[in-house]
Amino acid sequence: DVARATLAELLKSAPQRAQVKLAQALAGNAEGSEVILRTVAEGKASPRLLLDRAVRDKLLTARPADGEARVGQLTKGLAPANEQIQQLIEKRRDGFRPTRALPDQGAAVFDKNCGVCHSVGGRGGNVGPQLDGIGTRGAERLCEDILDPNRNVDLAFRTTLLVLNDGDVVSGLYRRDDGELVVLAESTGKEISVPKKNVMSRRESETSLMPENFGDLLSVEDFNNLLAFLVSKGP
Repeated sequence: DVARATLAELLKSAPQRAQVKLAQALAGNAEGSEVILRTVAEGKASPRLLLDRAVRDKLLTARPADGEARVGQLTKGLAPANEQIQQLIEKRRDGFRPTRALPDQGAAVFDKNCGVCHSVGGRGGNVGPQLDGIGTRGAERLCEDILDPNRNVDLAFRTTLLVLNDGDVVSGLYRRDDGELVVLAESTGKEISVPKKNVMSRRESETSLMPENFGDLLSVEDFNNLLAFLVSKGP
């Protein structure tokens, strides 16, 4: 129904705490559990939701089709949540003061650190997701997206790994097949062309190209200014 569809849509952009609450609300019956499994499988919500005991227990009790096997597949190889990163997210979230931050300076931080991959308001690159309207996610979810970029990775932006015949591994965001070449993009925006004849195997990672070290790269001031700039980008 409309309410359930709305909850599923909110899973895509809510912060982790809210996602867990929403998933718990959805998991009370087979139809809602199906929505959760489908949303996670499509890369629109974090598979970590399925590690939450309350979500998992309610979902499996509701008995969606092949529920146990699907949960196992979606959480296979999933690393435990990094408590250190979570503490940093909470610290930056709690320390954010919109009235003291400077969105104009945040735009410069964006151009320097994010613009090679992302675009917003017509500025930046097109390797990663386009960010117009990103401000609707709110400060907490944006902190998660910046500091823990592998928490919520859309299927379209997961890293592709190519194992070459000589044993080397080439990774990047899949762009296209170009005749006898597979074209990937690096996080710098540079494209790599790999002859298909040199590829022994190919698989999709659970991670994105986005670096995980923005907590170290950005000062608290720069982070707050960047956050204020992104929050200002509403619909």
